[in-house]
Amino acid sequence: MTLAKLWLTIARKEFADAFRSRMIWGIVVIIAVMTSLSAGISLLIPDVGGGAEMAIGGASQFAGLLVPIMALIAAYLAIAGERESGSLKVILGLPPSRGEVLLGKFLGRSGVVAIGLALGFVVSGVVTAILYGGLPVVAFIGTTVLTVLLGVSFVGIAIGISAVTATRARAMTLAITAYLGLTLLWDLAPNAVHLLIIGEMPGGVVPAWFLLLQGLSPTGAYNALVQRLLLGGGTAVEARIGGPAPSYLDPVVFLVILFAWAVVPLLVGYLRFRRADLS
Repeated sequence: MTLAKLWLTIARKEFADAFRSRMIWGIVVIIAVMTSLSAGISLLIPDVGGGAEMAIGGASQFAGLLVPIMALIAAYLAIAGERESGSLKVILGLPPSRGEVLLGKFLGRSGVVAIGLALGFVVSGVVTAILYGGLPVVAFIGTTVLTVLLGVSFVGIAIGISAVTATRARAMTLAITAYLGLTLLWDLAPNAVHLLIIGEMPGGVVPAWFLLLQGLSPTGAYNALVQRLLLGGGTAVEARIGGPAPSYLDPVVFLVILFAWAVVPLLVGYLRFRRADLS
């Protein structure tokens, strides 16, 4: 069996296990319901205006909070759970190496999260089209793809966490810490740096580096990309910084950041996992 086939075999098993546990359908239902409610908020509150694009933006803001925790839950026990139960030693007694197991689990769990998010957003898109009488297809597809990338980034973080921990409790602790730090608390750092350098909290116009700091987290990069997609290219960015946007605020930079958050934790996890004593 070739190396690629080993990856695919493990990935298929992970996907099949998640399918049997109905993990995919749980993600679909939660994403579909919550993003649909978020998309319809402008119709429920008279003071909130905007059309379908604003509805997609509202759904993406909610997804930025919800998707990371769902991806972490879907993957944080992928290795640590089997390591604690002892089943991982059985798997590693077969042909797959530790690196192949790690990669296969990442691919399998990423597939679960990606399909669940995509289907959930499709349902949300149908609801949005019904509520607003139409759907901006390019903006919707772009937002869906970015949301899937966000989910995959957090799967990479979760698998990396799972690879460096020996117990379920430690993996859970690190997963919660990652969610709080990267999703809920990240904005405190740019605000603190702005206060330290400028002498006041950020206002309507901020330095360009402030937006970069905000976008260094996976959720921050996701928000930057969605805003760029929905608000007309770099116009909104230029209005926010009061001038031309520097090259480090280009969307490609934030795409690289999302990619890095998927890959770097995996590499760190592998370097620790390949030397770990599983006895």
